[in-house]
Amino acid sequence: MQPLYGRAVLEWPLVVAVITVFGTGAFALFCTPSSEAQSEAVVSALSPLWRGLAAVAVLISPFVLLDLTAEMAAVSWWAAIPLLPKVMTDTHVGRVWTGFMPATVLLLASTFLPQRHSCRAIVLLTLTTLLLLFDALSSHATDKGWTTVAVYFVHEIAAGLWLGALLGLWIVARHGQASIRWVEDTASRVSQLAAWCVLVVALTGGYVAYEALGLPIDRLLLSDYGRILIAKVIVFGIVLALGAYNRYWLVPQVRSALTREALLRNVGVESLILLAGVLALASLLANTPPVHHHTGQELSDSIPNLLDTRRCEDNTIARCSTLSIGSGFCSES
Repeated sequence: MQPLYGRAVLEWPLVVAVITVFGTGAFALFCTPSSEAQSEAVVSALSPLWRGLAAVAVLISPFVLLDLTAEMAAVSWWAAIPLLPKVMTDTHVGRVWTGFMPATVLLLASTFLPQRHSCRAIVLLTLTTLLLLFDALSSHATDKGWTTVAVYFVHEIAAGLWLGALLGLWIVARHGQASIRWVEDTASRVSQLAAWCVLVVALTGGYVAYEALGLPIDRLLLSDYGRILIAKVIVFGIVLALGAYNRYWLVPQVRSALTREALLRNVGVESLILLAGVLALASLLANTPPVHHHTGQELSDSIPNLLDTRRCEDNTIARCSTLSIGSGFCSES
C-alpha cells in the first residue's frame, strides 16, 4: 500500500506543534538556570510560540480526523462529515481522537491563562505529554502491543526534549534578551540533555523499526516504508554530525563571542532540519504501512480493539487498522 502523502502533509504541522510545545515547555522548566527572574523571562519569550502552535493544533486536528474518516469510508470530505460520530464511537482511532481534540483546545486556552509563568509551563508540558500518549496509542506500534507502544511513546518524548532544548536555547538567546552568562550556562545543559536524548531516540527508533520491518534487508530496501526510514536516518545523521561538532568543539569554547555566535547559528540550523526534515519524514513514515505482515498470534497479542469492524455504505465489511495521529487503513475482507 502506498504512503498517504496528503495526510502526511496535513499532519506534519500538527506533529510539529505538539512536539515543539512539549519540548520547549520542558526546556523552560528543566534546562534553564534556576533564577526566578530568568525563568520568567524564558517563559515570556516562549509564550508567543506556544500560543501560535497551540492554535495550529486546534485548527488542524478536525481536518486530520475528517481526512481519516473519508479514507476509511472511501468518500469525500463532505460525505464523511455525517460519519464522524460513528467513527469516534466505534473505532479505536476515533475513540483516541475523542480525547485528543479536547486536549488541543485546553492547550490553547492554557497559553492565555493569567497564571505564574512556571505554572503555565507545567500545564503545557502535562497536556502535550497527554497528546503524545494519544499519538502513540494511534500509531503503528499498536499492532505489536503495549510494549511497543511504550517504546514509541518514549521515542517521541526523547525527540521532543531534544528539539525543544535546541529551539528553546535559540529563541531565548536571540529574542529573549538573555545574558551572556545565561547562554553559556544553558548551552552546557542543552548539550548534555541532547546527548542523552540522541541515545534514547536511536535505541527506541531501532526497536520500533525492527518491530515494523523485521530482519530481512529487502523489506528495508524495497518497501516504501523502508526507503522513507532510510531517508529519515540520513537526515538524522546530518543533525547528529552537526550536534557532535557543537558539543565537542563549540560548547567548550562558548565563552568566546565568535564561538558563541557560531554555536547559536548551528543550533538554529539543527532545529530547522529537525522541524522541516526529520519530523516531516516522521509524519510520512507514520502514514506508510509497514510491510511486516502479522501472524494470527501477533494479532491476538496486540492491543484490544485495535481492529474495528465496520459496515461500509456499500454493505461490505472493512477492517480498519489505526496508524498515526488520525490515520487509518482499511482492507476488504
